[in-house]
Amino acid sequence: MGQGSYCICEWDSLQKNNLEFQRAVASLDQKIIQKCNTEWSPKTFNAKMALNPSSENYGRTTILPALFDDHSSNPLIAGSWRQLFTVAGHQMVLQGVRAGETIPEDFKIAWIGLAFPNKQQHFTDFKWQIGDRKYGRINIEELHSYNKPAIIFEEGFVLDEEESFHLYGYLEGDIGIEEPFIAGLYQSVVMLGAAYFKVTSKVLGNCGAAI
Repeated sequence: MGQGSYCICEWDSLQKNNLEFQRAVASLDQKIIQKCNTEWSPKTFNAKMALNPSSENYGRTTILPALFDDHSSNPLIAGSWRQLFTVAGHQMVLQGVRAGETIPEDFKIAWIGLAFPNKQQHFTDFKWQIGDRKYGRINIEELHSYNKPAIIFEEGFVLDEEESFHLYGYLEGDIGIEEPFIAGLYQSVVMLGAAYFKVTSKVLGNCGAAI
């Protein structure tokens, strides 16, 4: 699942009009639901009760920032993908929040792409690793020609529970410093897709709280 092919596009236009994107999302959902049905049996999925599943079902929600560490290896528990970067160059951007940089137990993630809701985009390159599978670098400077840019995978990835995940990027300098208010720059790198959860109580905490 997930071979590394991708396209750079306008996120809002893609959602509304692109049948290939809709098929890619449907295919990824089908694959991860089959995986959840097998590994979380006897629980099954009921789309009508995705956010409030019964004891016989598992659920689905958005990909929550709290499932990941930020570039400083601290959990993204503020309920936001926005991060303050103070150093330019190659660095880790996101990684699994559990020991060994793994995705938490009882969560599986259907990852279809990345969105960049930044007024000024400073990341230029990305690469990632899922478990022991490494994927090559991609340059994203083409994003500067889009109003609402996103990277969409032609075939999505499944980030499995207790599997390690690392997303690395190159942050273009120079980084402005305006003491005492701001020392660095803010960037958001948003994971697109869905998170499936086996245990409902793990997503019932306060908004922005740790998982």
